[in-house]
Amino acid sequence: MTPTPEPSLLSVEIVTPRLPSEGQFWPEHTHDAHELLSAITQGITVATEHAIHVLPRGSAIWLPAGCPHAVRAGAGNTMRCTWFETSALPDALTQPTVLTTSALLDGVLRHLDAERRPDRRERAEAFALDLLSVDAQADTGLPQPSTHWLRDVTTTLAASPRDNRTVEQWAASCAVSVRTFTRRFQAETGMAFSEWRTRLRVQAAMADLAAGSAVASVARSVGFESPSAFTTAFRRETGVTPLAFVRGSRAS
Repeated sequence: MTPTPEPSLLSVEIVTPRLPSEGQFWPEHTHDAHELLSAITQGITVATEHAIHVLPRGSAIWLPAGCPHAVRAGAGNTMRCTWFETSALPDALTQPTVLTTSALLDGVLRHLDAERRPDRRERAEAFALDLLSVDAQADTGLPQPSTHWLRDVTTTLAASPRDNRTVEQWAASCAVSVRTFTRRFQAETGMAFSEWRTRLRVQAAMADLAAGSAVASVARSVGFESPSAFTTAFRRETGVTPLAFVRGSRAS
């Protein structure tokens, strides 16, 4: 009997533990295959060499083979990791790219998780790659600094947005002056450190709010001292209050 060939696309669901309460963090790593990382029940945060992407549930990020990345997922989150052979590369996906996981694409990926007949897999894989190209969206994310010790700071914050260390404390941990820290951060990201951190927190909050978390709980989880401070920052970044954002998410 001829053995059934191994599938060229592997799709696996990962459920993060409900404890610890802050979720789970995978430090920077790479894969030999292309990866499609999908946020199913909650948002996830992905830090690559050049940007940090905060993905709400129902979205995904394409990570080309060999692309260094770190991942943060909330407690009890469900994700789907789908790996593709390096030869399976849609034209639109030559770099990390954020996508909307449509119901159709989700159904095809679930089908591929179970289907083992080579002819059916081949057709389904080709269809999945077409859908990936169609759903690809340009998203520059939050810029990553190029200096390694600054990138350690931003990656740490991506893993834990509620980290409240001051710029003085961060500079000390990097063994540089506050002036050097702030000037280099501004030069390499195009924004002040405080602005960058606030934007990260608001984006993380948007993902949590869209997943159904309460406003007061989200405010605390992403590092704001009070719901009022959170509302002020959220409105400044998005133009709406957290409650208005929640209502809009539910309506859509």
